[in-house]
Amino acid sequence: MNLSNKQLLLIGILASIIVGVGEYLLHFLPAGPGGEISMLESVPLDRASKGHFLVVFGAPLYFAGYYGLKNIFKKTSPLLARLLFIAGVLSFSIGGLWVSSRYFAAFVLQRSKGTPDYDYYFQSYEDHYQILVWVLRLTVVVVSVLYVTLILKNKQGLPKWLAIFNPIILLAIVISSLVWFKPLGNHIAPIAMNVTHFIFFGLILSQLNKLSTR
Repeated sequence: MNLSNKQLLLIGILASIIVGVGEYLLHFLPAGPGGEISMLESVPLDRASKGHFLVVFGAPLYFAGYYGLKNIFKKTSPLLARLLFIAGVLSFSIGGLWVSSRYFAAFVLQRSKGTPDYDYYFQSYEDHYQILVWVLRLTVVVVSVLYVTLILKNKQGLPKWLAIFNPIILLAIVISSLVWFKPLGNHIAPIAMNVTHFIFFGLILSQLNKLSTR
């Protein structure tokens, strides 16, 4: 069975919901997120355990969304479309590794707090897993540059204003909500990448639907 590009984007949106719920269970704190590692000292482990399984099983579904984008833009530039797919898969492969580490890190940090081993575990996690977040953000920049280029050159009739709503800009807006509206930011910033892709895939899908009704 061949899935249409719209169906592939819907799977990407489903990924953002499943992983978003899972990451919310892993990361949400009523007072707002603290440090990206130190926040794990306060998350309830029972709740985080449920979130762990959602993110592990949901993250690979993001690949379908990016495969849909590759198909959509291959008419514009087969090379750039393939690079966009590769960068998207790389982003969520790295992101999946990082987010799958969060429950175990919370467990170890909470159990070792106040012991001589705590600083060692904290630093080890920062050096080997937290650094992946910065690699993820760098690959999202690459995704965004490729996406903007493809939208501005697109031969599918997609509006060029979609270029404004690229992943890195959306991600910055979502994270900055901690500054401009913290009551909202406390809820969406801990799941920023998922909110970003819910909007990102959703906007493209809505424009494809408009094109198909013309």
